[in-house]
Parts: sequence; structure tokens; C-alpha cells
Amino acid sequence: MNWLVRRTRGEEGVALIIAVVLMGVVATLGVLMLTVGVHTDQASARGRNWVQALHVAESGVDQAMAKIQTAAGNYSGTFTGATAQGSYSVTVSRQTRNQYTINSVGSVAAGKQSSATRALQVTMAPPSVFKNALFSYTTLETKNNDAITGDVWANQNAIVDAGTTVTGSVTAATGYIEIDNGSSIGGNAWSGSFNNANGYAIYLQQNATVDGWAKGSVTAPPDPITCGGANSANYKVRADNGANIGGDVTTWGSFTGSGTAGGTVYSNTCTAAPAAIIMPVFTYSASNYDASTLHQFGTPTTSSATAVSDFQSYLSSHSNQLAGTFYINQSSPVNQNTLVDLTNAVVTGDLTIITNTPIFTNGTTDQTTNAVAVLISTYKPPTGTSCDLNQDKSECAVHLKNNFAVSGNTAVLVYAPFGPVAVKNNAIQYGAIYSDSIQIKNNQSLTYDSRIERTVGFGDSTLEVTRWLEVKP
Repeated sequence: MNWLVRRTRGEEGVALIIAVVLMGVVATLGVLMLTVGVHTDQASARGRNWVQALHVAESGVDQAMAKIQTAAGNYSGTFTGATAQGSYSVTVSRQTRNQYTINSVGSVAAGKQSSATRALQVTMAPPSVFKNALFSYTTLETKNNDAITGDVWANQNAIVDAGTTVTGSVTAATGYIEIDNGSSIGGNAWSGSFNNANGYAIYLQQNATVDGWAKGSVTAPPDPITCGGANSANYKVRADNGANIGGDVTTWGSFTGSGTAGGTVYSNTCTAAPAAIIMPVFTYSASNYDASTLHQFGTPTTSSATAVSDFQSYLSSHSNQLAGTFYINQSSPVNQNTLVDLTNAVVTGDLTIITNTPIFTNGTTDQTTNAVAVLISTYKPPTGTSCDLNQDKSECAVHLKNNFAVSGNTAVLVYAPFGPVAVKNNAIQYGAIYSDSIQIKNNQSLTYDSRIERTVGFGDSTLEVTRWLEVKP
């Protein structure tokens, strides 16, 4: 019996040891759970702050955009600010051609273990406006071995004549298309009406080609079945001997002539023509341009009787290094006797000429590595006059003549919303022509250049975001 008692007392010691061990395990698990909870809370806080830091940086970008708009597109500098979540630091840099770079850094819980910082870089530029190599508000005509690289658009008729090559598509929104004497179109041909003289919506003369499809459509048909009662005899697509259309032919009329089509012919098929495009609107503001290179001869509110002569005097001593912005508001320009003459001028940097008079060039060239030249004429010729390619002082708004030859280093935008543009004799241009009407003759080479797509002063007054990128803080 005594032995049994002693054994029982010995087991009491073992139980105590087990209890102590269990208490240690429980305490260790408690500490571990507390540590995990703390780390989880810290990780959650860092995650929340990481997301909020981006929002704070975005708030800085929003403030920068507001400052640019308030300053009418003439702002640069550094500023700071705060939201309920954190603070931001922003730098706005104004680049050439009225483009902006915004760098915004957002910080949340600065100085704490859960702090987070993120940065954004945003690029803004004028609206995208100029996308065609040639745009005519009415009719355009090319002739004699011209080479156009890019799309061609006419709100009325498009005539591609005498060995002209268009590497792109041709659209005549409310008119007809003629491809004459071996000329070619590398893209599609789309018309919206027909030639009253022969009833052809699209006419390919001998050996002319269209690599893409051809479509003879009807302008704004009220229904897709009868095409609004339009006479299908007036919407023919004709291809003469040796002429070829590489793709399908779709027309409200019929496909006629001895030429061929590589695709399927869909006759008497009603399709709606593309809507005519409005001419881009230009608005002048001195704040859009570098004040150090801005020259104003007259102002938007006060014209000058000597505006053109003052500019020509300036040009006489700077013709070999022409760059900057020139606003020329001549009092009552009534004819070609008062015009901006850029004969033998050499473009050496970004150039903008804005005038209410005609512009004439002869032998204009460039010496630069990267420039954009913008020629804007708001001249409206007198009623009853005409623009003649063969005459220096006929009523053209812009006349590019005789070796207007800028290199690919300079992109040129020619803009004349109220008058014709004429181009003649070995001109070389990279950029675009937008005009009331266009005549091109004798070996003009024009290659669309996207540097003129976003030109300051066109479109609405806002800037567009062209890049939104998160960067390293």
C-alpha cells in the first residue's frame, strides 16, 4: 500500500511538467498569432497606401491640367498640394509645339513604416486633327506624274490624272472619282455621287489601277433598299482596257468596260457614302507660341497697312535662317499685289506663318534636322476669280511653285480654308495640304508626315493626353 501511495505522488510531478509545457506552447502560439496579426495589419496598411498613393499622384495630374487650362496653354513650373490621403509634388514642363510633360509624385503616410510613394508621367498635346495627305473642302486634281503617299480626301470630286500615283486611299465624299491615263491608287476608291456628264461614280481610264476595293455609294440614302430612288444608271463604275480593280466592286449602278476586277462585283447594291468632313478651324492665340520668337505685324484686333512690307523687310535679312512665328494681319488685302513672298527662303527651325494674305513660294528649301513649318493663309479670293497654276499672281490662297523642296527633316502643313492651293513643278513636301480646293501638277512629291497631325491652334482649346505612364519615383 505504501508503495502505491509513493507511485501516485510521483505522477503528480509529471502532470505539473506537462501543464507547464502546455502553457508555454499556448503562450508561444499566442505571441505568434499576435505577430502575424501585426504583420497582416501592416501589410494591409501598406497595400491601402500603395493604392492611395497612385490616386494622390492622379490628383496632382488633375491640378496640373487645370493650371494649364487656366493659363490658356501657357504654363510651366513646380507646385505641391495635398488630399485627405496624402501629398503630391508636380512638375509641368512645356515642350516645343505646345506639348506638355507632367510629372506627379504622390506620397501617403510619409515617415511611417507603411508609407508608399508612386509617380506618374503624363504627356499632353494639341488634338489630333490632320490625318490625310491631301484634304479638299471641294474638289482636288493631281496631274503629270505626281506621287502622293498617304490618304486623299475630297468632299466633292477627286481627279487623279496623267500618271499620278497615290499610295493610299482616295475618297470623294459627295462627288465622283476619275483615275486617268495610267494613274494608280494603292488603297481603296470610294465615291458618294457621280459625274453628271457621263453618269460614272468611279471611272478608270486605260491602264489605270485601284489596288483595293471600289465603291460607288449614294450620299445619305434614306433607305438601304431603293437607295432613296436614286437612278442606278448614274452610279456606274467603269474600267477601260487594261484597267484593273484589285478587290471587290460595290455600286448602286453597274460595273462596265473591258477592264477587270479581282474581287466580286456587287451591282445595284445600295451603300451609304461617307459624310463630308468639315474644314478644321484655326484660332490664333499669341500664348500658344514662344514669345522670344513671335513676330506680330498687326494684331488680331488691329490690322496694319504695312504688315506685309514689314515682314518682307524682316525676311530680306533673314531669308537664309527663317524660323519662329509670324503673325501678319494686313489691312484689306484685296488681291495678289499684297502677298507673303517666301522666294528662296531657307527654313532652319520650327516656322509658323499666319496671314490673311496670299502666300507664294519659289525655290523655298530647308537646312535643319527636325522642324515643322506651318503655312496658314485665311485669304479669300474675290468672287469670280480663279487660281491658275501657270500664273504667279492668279487668285490662289497659297501657291507653291518651282522646287519648293524641303527635306524629310521638315514637315510642312499648308492650310487655306477659304481659297485654293496650287502646287507646280518639282515640289517636295512631307506633311499635308488642307484647302478649299487643290491643284497639283508636274512631279509633285508629297508624303504624309504625322508630325503635323497635332498642330497648335486647331481643334478645341483643350489638350489631349497622348501618354499616361507610371514611372519610378
